[in-house]
Amino acid sequence: MNNACRLLLMFLLISLVTILAGCWDLVELNKTTLVTGVALEPGQNGKIRLTVETLNASEATQKGGKGTSPSVVQSIEGNTTAEAISQLNQSIDRTMLVSHIGIIVFDERLARMGLRKHLDPLQRSRYIREDVIILVAHDAPAANILRVLYPRGEYSSLKIREQVRSYEKGWGGIADSRLFDMTQALLIDGREPLIGTVTLKGDLKKSSDTESIKSLAPKALVELSGMAVFHDDKLIGFLTPEEGRMIIMARDELHGTTLSVPLEEKGKYAGIRLLRLKSKFQVTMVKGKPNIALTLQGQGIIYSIDKKENLDEVAGYQHLEGLTSNYVQQQISKTIQKVQYKYGVDVFGFGENLYRRHYKQYQQVASEWNELFAKAPVKVEAKISLLRSELKTEQINKEEIGP
Repeated sequence: MNNACRLLLMFLLISLVTILAGCWDLVELNKTTLVTGVALEPGQNGKIRLTVETLNASEATQKGGKGTSPSVVQSIEGNTTAEAISQLNQSIDRTMLVSHIGIIVFDERLARMGLRKHLDPLQRSRYIREDVIILVAHDAPAANILRVLYPRGEYSSLKIREQVRSYEKGWGGIADSRLFDMTQALLIDGREPLIGTVTLKGDLKKSSDTESIKSLAPKALVELSGMAVFHDDKLIGFLTPEEGRMIIMARDELHGTTLSVPLEEKGKYAGIRLLRLKSKFQVTMVKGKPNIALTLQGQGIIYSIDKKENLDEVAGYQHLEGLTSNYVQQQISKTIQKVQYKYGVDVFGFGENLYRRHYKQYQQVASEWNELFAKAPVKVEAKISLLRSELKTEQINKEEIGP
């Protein structure tokens, strides 16, 4: 055998060894479990209580399982979040894969003490994705949010994740609350963080039983309850879904929503579906004080109306456009004033706008921006155009017969 053949044979052997060697961190699938949700709460003696939801794979198949729980929820305490994560196998038999975490729920008590040190191990991990949804549990322990079973057999974190996405697209009322968004809000100048909140309604004891999956009416539900307001990394208060929707609208982050616009007659409303929205800030400093103007333009359609309105003519649409524009303007102004007087922090991003467009002006007031924002008048203008009505333009009314 000549030297060329020997070299070729050696190359083939080395190639086969490389291919057949396998992966250095290979773990058998039947020895792993997916972590789908995490809850963090204050533990005993100053420790952190970590609760994880792990997927029961045998119940997650398309053919269905044996009717057992779709997930398993377990808790452990540690001095730090990183330590608690490392100790989870104290009670869980399989290797945990954290790359499929969908939601992380922080307890209200923990959020008031500050989230930065708890976010640190999450941000450092190469396995935890930046699109994981961050939420704050309001009026309910964070761990209980992961313990609610649903009739469709979904595990809790998947249901909540899809719930957040659908709510954002259909109605608004909750800000983008991904790990990436929280990190950006902590780093950016001129804007304080906002995080979506969840609460628990109903009887958890009955809902955590697998028999509740077969029930026609859920025994307990996890509801999106609005948004949590932060100053730096500390929770300072809450906003309702309606107020949260107006903040998202002002920040030009609203995908779409439906408004109940009051008509002149008490108790009568027009249902207006907003389809396209665009808001703009104009922030400058005049004699050391902020001068803030917010303009919003949008388009929508008429979903419903509680009284007869002539929509066969332009005047009917113009009338509803005026009512809708005034309503949006009033609601946004009301929300801005509440945030200014009650919390005194800029969650809208007015300071961020000044920072990006007039850096030298912002640099002079950076350390006291929140105080200046809390006292600043904000001019709001809204212009909503109604494109059309839904399928019909007139209410269903029977014409009377007779003289």
